[in-house]
Amino acid sequence: MLKKTMRALSATLMAVIFVATVSLAATTVTGNGSQSRGYPGQNAKINGQLFSLPATGTITNVNGQGASGFWIEKGTGELVRNFNSYGEAKGFSLPAGSYRAIPNLQDGAASAWINVTFTCP
Repeated sequence: MLKKTMRALSATLMAVIFVATVSLAATTVTGNGSQSRGYPGQNAKINGQLFSLPATGTITNVNGQGASGFWIEKGTGELVRNFNSYGEAKGFSLPAGSYRAIPNLQDGAASAWINVTFTCP
């Protein structure tokens, strides 16, 4: 009887540790955006997909192409911050909420895209 009780207790303890570990795991959220330059007969396009941070999120990675930095705006369109480079953005934190990330076009670039990764505890 003692062996069964010890096995059950051991299994329960392992389950509790697993659930606690999963609960403490960080959440990763990615914001994506793009921009294309306008030309005669073609309108410029700015697209920032709305993303939501469930808790305070810190920028841990940024990559893109054709971009000279980027800006982040709230879901309402209000500017939060403009970054002149990807490196400048790393470590920047935002509170929980809805946002968009949109690239700044490099001089001479016809289009640009950006991916900004946030880690939320």
